Amino acid sequence: MACLQHPDRDQPVYLLAHHTIGRRAGAADTRITAPEISGIHASIQWSGCQWVIRDLSRNGTWVNGIQLIPAKNQPLGLGDEICFGRAGNPVWKVENLDPPENLLLDLHSGEAQSLESYHLLPDEHDPIASLHFNPVNGVWIYELLDGSDTRETARIVNHGSRIDCARDSWELFLGNSQGATTELAMKNLCISDFRLRLTVSHHEEHVQLQLTKSDLTVDLAARSHNYLLLYLARARIRDLNRGIDVPDQGRVAIDLATRELGITVNHLNTQIFRARKQISNSLPDAIDTSSLVERRSHEMRLGCNQLDIFKGSQKEIIEASTEAATE
Repeated sequence: MACLQHPDRDQPVYLLAHHTIGRRAGAADTRITAPEISGIHASIQWSGCQWVIRDLSRNGTWVNGIQLIPAKNQPLGLGDEICFGRAGNPVWKVENLDPPENLLLDLHSGEAQSLESYHLLPDEHDPIASLHFNPVNGVWIYELLDGSDTRETARIVNHGSRIDCARDSWELFLGNSQGATTELAMKNLCISDFRLRLTVSHHEEHVQLQLTKSDLTVDLAARSHNYLLLYLARARIRDLNRGIDVPDQGRVAIDLATRELGITVNHLNTQIFRARKQISNSLPDAIDTSSLVERRSHEMRLGCNQLDIFKGSQKEIIEASTEAATE
């Protein structure tokens, strides 16, 4: 992640895709309070292939001892030394010139970790919340893992927001102003636009998942959380065959699901989050996966209705009653 070494602090200054330096509070991304510093003194920007610096000040900006031509872009190099206001002012050193990136900055240690489009907190092994990008409205959402209604446990977070989860605290740093890559062909698509094919072994020990949409096919490796998707897919197909109205198809009481699957509510919620993460990481960023499993009050259902279930090579036939058989 691109950063400058602050002349007076140990922690680096990470760069936004368009980063401003100046004296004006609330306007400059990095503030320098010396009187010779202009309100917006300089900018550092990612051009798509390199970082460039531009002087916007009255008193000048220097790179490696040479004053920049005002309002003209100057490419930055690794190790460059920058002075703002006067040539003899404190030196800011260019430490990293990687492309802009979204980060979580640990408020205790100062360490930075790359932020995925679907990120589990506090870690992958024992998640209790997620932080994920919603490409439909272009916002980041922090969502607690527990809770029967997503609306009660989810909130929008912005650049600079503090995120507390268990004993950990982070600052959200959205260095990539695009939030997530947008592929025009995939814009406005969500997971429900895909056909899901679940292939289960005869002993139901392994469940593989395939997603298809037009000429895009994604095969996902077998994971334990796929059995939950299989369970919900069977419920949805069963209601479809019974002629249940779409808004009510496939809804299963959460307490019933935990009893039949032999897991706790926390384990069920963890599996939902891990399923969403696996799928999110496998599809283009522009596709919204948040509705993979929909929750309402104390019920849940699979958010997709284009479903195929195979046992081995044979398609599974779900009867309209509570029984299921295979061809």
